[in-house]
Amino acid sequence: MSFGILPRYLLRQFLPVFFLCLTIFTGVLLMNHFLRLFNMAVMKGISLFWIAGCFARLLPYLCSLAVPMAFLVALMVCLGQLSESGEVTALRASGFSFTEMTWPFLALGVLLSGLLLFLNHKAAPEGFHSFRKQYVAAAQQIARIELQPGSFMKLGPWRLYARQASRGSDSIEGVYLVRSEISSSAIRISARRGRLHLEKEQGVELELLDGDLQLPNHNPERFTAGHFERYTVAVPLAGVAAVERELDIPEISSRGLKARMADPKTTPQHRLEYVVELTVRSAAALSPFVFFWIAAPLGLKLGKHSRGVGFAASLGVMLAFYGLLAAGIGVGRRHESLARVAPWAADVAGLILGAVLTRRVLLR
Repeated sequence: MSFGILPRYLLRQFLPVFFLCLTIFTGVLLMNHFLRLFNMAVMKGISLFWIAGCFARLLPYLCSLAVPMAFLVALMVCLGQLSESGEVTALRASGFSFTEMTWPFLALGVLLSGLLLFLNHKAAPEGFHSFRKQYVAAAQQIARIELQPGSFMKLGPWRLYARQASRGSDSIEGVYLVRSEISSSAIRISARRGRLHLEKEQGVELELLDGDLQLPNHNPERFTAGHFERYTVAVPLAGVAAVERELDIPEISSRGLKARMADPKTTPQHRLEYVVELTVRSAAALSPFVFFWIAAPLGLKLGKHSRGVGFAASLGVMLAFYGLLAAGIGVGRRHESLARVAPWAADVAGLILGAVLTRRVLLR
């Protein structure tokens, strides 16, 4: 087996396992959102293509979490399989060194770390923001109305009651409509009959016939009332005026975080959180490079039952790494002087462990 063939052979063994792990981890992370998205699509009558669009927007964010885990597990399992089948021993007997057997995985780890720097700092926050924006807009939609006779239904700022409602028809009878954000300012409307019309992406229009209108008065003991032959109530799609939503930190790109840090209006606590978030994004992006130095020497040392042991070992490494990363985030948010340093603890510990393991393999 020549030197040029070996890297291609190793990558052929590694890549199918890597993509399988990436698919599994992405699917597991996606399930947390899928149930909510599917439920909203059903309740709001939204097309399933909307769910596919949400998945596409979430994909960079999910990949930023799944790629490091998939790389670690795939590398441990792949090297464990090669070790269990005796191929590692054969390669060593043929004169191949640790560097020659592992450099393709190191190169791939470096490439993935570069990709994660882009995902963590730009693509993932922007994709997550786009997903949240679309989700909030869909949550405000009134895509269809299923009014049950004899029960109240919330319709934006209004509550609607109808004694009779024909299924498949817009006709309603015995209508009672109330708008009451504050008890002293309640508006009450009653009508013998009416029609309910939904205009998608605009709102709901209620045409009421032969009814009475009761308006609030500054004097709580009095009210203003009147009779009408025809009265139309328009309910906007979102029910209330749109309010600018405060973005969560994962939705803000690194450039946006830096702009907020430079803004004098930003509070010291928020500025500290932004510093920690920027540091975490860089530290987490280097995880494939760190994982290589741990997984490569461990995988080459495995013997019998290597695939199972390798999988279990990769989970242990993963838990330890992300546990240290979470601890670094906590320390950074409590101590401003450590905000730019503490999140790197997981990478430093991983590289130290990797150096010890690699040295043992090279000295054998």
